[in-house]
Amino acid sequence: MPHRILLAMDGSETSWQALREAIRFAMPDDIVRTISVIDDPFAHYQSAFASHIDLEAVREGLIAETQLTLADAYKKLHEEGLQADTRSIDLRAWGGTIADAIVREAERWHADLLILGTHGRRGIRRLMIGSVAEQVLRQAHRPVMLVTCSSAASSQSASAMSAESTKG
Repeated sequence: MPHRILLAMDGSETSWQALREAIRFAMPDDIVRTISVIDDPFAHYQSAFASHIDLEAVREGLIAETQLTLADAYKKLHEEGLQADTRSIDLRAWGGTIADAIVREAERWHADLLILGTHGRRGIRRLMIGSVAEQVLRQAHRPVMLVTCSSAASSQSASAMSAESTKG
């Protein structure tokens, strides 16, 4: 029976590493759905930036970049002989956070496994920015594979996987 693998990408090098891991992990009959969430980071600050920045142009750029990322990921998965599809998720329509959207899509699509990159932020950067990967790990009711780019962080990824498997 084929497995359904949900791969979340944001276009970063870490998410491309997650794609490479998904390719290594997936079996020929598995289906890989690549998603990318379009955040609306200016939603809360429109009045402050509206006179200085064309926020809709910025948003259109984010959407175009997301579509390119998904097209490139689809092409790479297809070249590797894997069944693939893509989906962009717009938080303007879905609401919630990026992590909420990833977990909702995993549940809606009945994913057997979620794969996403983690940037490994620490200290004040993590406190201020938060960790989408950590939020997904806490919210998901299915296995999560976290992928990092640095070899030093690979032990963190293994720790996260074992923490998920004991979660229940």
